[in-house]
Amino acid sequence: MPPIQIPPLIFVYGTLRRGSDHPNATRLAQESAWLGHATLTGTLYRVSWHPALVLDGTDRVTGDLLRLTDPAASLPWLDAFESCGPDDPPPHDYRREMAEVMTADGSVEAMVYVWNLPRDGLERMPGGDWLKA
Repeated sequence: MPPIQIPPLIFVYGTLRRGSDHPNATRLAQESAWLGHATLTGTLYRVSWHPALVLDGTDRVTGDLLRLTDPAASLPWLDAFESCGPDDPPPHDYRREMAEVMTADGSVEAMVYVWNLPRDGLERMPGGDWLKA
């Protein structure tokens, strides 16, 4: 049986974006190639110092599309950062899934971290751009 292929494309929409001052944004930039700005359809919420994305809704959420250099090396620390790694107790804050992302050249499938907890009391961000919030 062949090994499971991990998709190398990831869409980031918050503290991991280019222009963020979070140290993990710098680490991700070193472990990936920036392919450009992109959007997806969903709803963005504020959760304290970071955003949460859900894939229902009709807002345009702005982010960056990246190609991971070595997904098998990057995804464990990304999962841990997003509180959905194997050592994180459930319920996890986020889950990693595939979503359709729009680029200037058309749509692609990319991994994205999606909010996995209730949204009660979270502030909706109708502009959909964490860096402009």
